[in-house]
Amino acid sequence: MTPNQEQQGEKGQPQRFIELDILRGFAILFMIILHLFWDLDYFGILPLNKNFYSLNIIVPVMFFLLVGICQAVNNNKYQSQPKKMCLRTIQRGLWVLNLGMLFTLLTAVFLPDRPILFGVLHCIGCCIILSVPFLKFKSTNAIFATLIITAGITIGTFFTVENANILQLAAGFHQSDIAAHTIDYFPILPWLGVCLIGITLGNILYKDNKRRFPLPDLSKYKPTKIFSWLGQHSLAIYLIHQPVIAGVLFFVVMI
Repeated sequence: MTPNQEQQGEKGQPQRFIELDILRGFAILFMIILHLFWDLDYFGILPLNKNFYSLNIIVPVMFFLLVGICQAVNNNKYQSQPKKMCLRTIQRGLWVLNLGMLFTLLTAVFLPDRPILFGVLHCIGCCIILSVPFLKFKSTNAIFATLIITAGITIGTFFTVENANILQLAAGFHQSDIAAHTIDYFPILPWLGVCLIGITLGNILYKDNKRRFPLPDLSKYKPTKIFSWLGQHSLAIYLIHQPVIAGVLFFVVMI
C-alpha cells in the first residue's frame, strides 16, 4: 500500500527495508483472515460473537503506522529533491484515493444499504497527501499526532451528525450508528494522527535513510520471504481478496 523503502547497501545498491515488507505482509494476511470470518458471518455460515470484531482495530493501526514510516523513509531518500518527493507523494495519495472511490461505486451497486463512503483507502489516500507538510517536522510529529488523535476521538465520541455529507464523514462527524450505514469507515481524524506517529517512528528508526537498530538477515528464511512478498503486493492483494472470498462463499451458499 506504500512505495518501496530503500537504503544503500554495502555496494551502493538500493536495498529494501525487508522488515517493513514483512510487517505489511503480516497485516495483510491477518486482514484476510478477519475478512474471511466476517464473510462467513455475513453469509450465515459461521455466526460470530460481535466481540470478535474488536480485533479489526489491529490491522488498520499497523497499516497507518507503516504508511507514516514509509513516508518518512522516502522523504529522507529524496530530501535533496523536495519537489520530486512532494509530487510523488501527492500522485501516490491520489492513486489510492481513486481506488477508494472505485470501492464506493462497487459497494453502492452490490451493497446499497451499507456502501463504503469514506473507507480505509479513502483515508490512506488523504493521509498520504495531507502528511506532506508534516514531513519536515520529523519526530516532532508526535505532538501533532497527539492533538489530532485527541481531536478525532473527541469528535467521534461527542459530536454526531445525522445524514452527514462526505466532507463531514471525512473529518470524523458521523451518525451515532455509523456501522449500520457502511461496512468500512475511517475518518481522517484521528487516523492522520496514527500516520504521523508512523512518520515519527520512521525518522527515529530510519534516520538519514539508515536502519538504526540491529537486525539479522531476514531474507534467507522462507517464512519471512513469504511475508515479504505479501507485503510488496499488499495493495493488489487488498483489492482482490474480498471479491474472491465473497464470490467463493456465495457459490457455496447457493449450492
